[in-house]
Amino acid sequence: MKVIELDSVHVLYGSSLALDIEHLEIGAGERVFVLGHSGSGKTTLARLIKGRLRPSSGTVRVLGRDPASARDRRRRQRRVAMIDQEYFLVPRLTAVENVLQGALGRVPPWMSFFGIYPRTEWIEAESVLAEVELDGLGHRRVETLSGGQKQRTAIARALMQQADIILADEPVSALDPELAEDALELLVACVARREVTLLVDLHQPELARRYATRFLGLAQGRLVYDGSPEGFTDEIAELVYRGRPADEAAGSDLASPRLTLDAQETKHVDAETGLATANPRSDIRLVGD
Repeated sequence: MKVIELDSVHVLYGSSLALDIEHLEIGAGERVFVLGHSGSGKTTLARLIKGRLRPSSGTVRVLGRDPASARDRRRRQRRVAMIDQEYFLVPRLTAVENVLQGALGRVPPWMSFFGIYPRTEWIEAESVLAEVELDGLGHRRVETLSGGQKQRTAIARALMQQADIILADEPVSALDPELAEDALELLVACVARREVTLLVDLHQPELARRYATRFLGLAQGRLVYDGSPEGFTDEIAELVYRGRPADEAAGSDLASPRLTLDAQETKHVDAETGLATANPRSDIRLVGD
């Protein structure tokens, strides 16, 4: 069963093409690692799936619905958890209080505003902390935790959400290699126990190879590889991480498109949802089309 589907998706930041995906499907239970250098479109893809960003054109469907739609947004957002690169934990709160924020979609807003959670949620939060090997540290304020402990707290918060899809945007970029490997192994093991879909943005293909069932390679916003980790050759890695000169790529279906804009740039923020739409244009064309 497919849980994520993108069709003819383009995302523009100003006049720059950030993402161009003709078609992408991801099935339930897959462990997909998205590879590419900084600026290749990895974070943009994650934001689209989470519903934090609307495409300039095309359609995004997550669990059968538009993730950025205002209708029933709170319930749908609970079904997609995201571990951000910066973690976005609340430093003055304890580890367990941060993990409890993963239950916001299940708790009435007035209760969460005052930090009131049912006893069952407290028990679940402590259990998840133990699962990520932070048993006994729930009472510690996050600002007193090490980098690795903060990362595990962020993982625990995502697990607490009981989501169908977990997105992780460069989740181990701030950790040293040994801690990064341990954290990824822990994340994958927790996800496997729940049989949910995992998408991880990562720079290191050799590290991703140990845990992924599928690789996506992005270069200059375009999907240039979609396949098994075993098929991700050195030649493909060269394309993903270094690209090719324009004259060498000319005539290839992997060549990055050039854009022309027929009118003055526009930007749009939806008044109802507050979501950014990346330069929504009907007059965008790809040169050569």
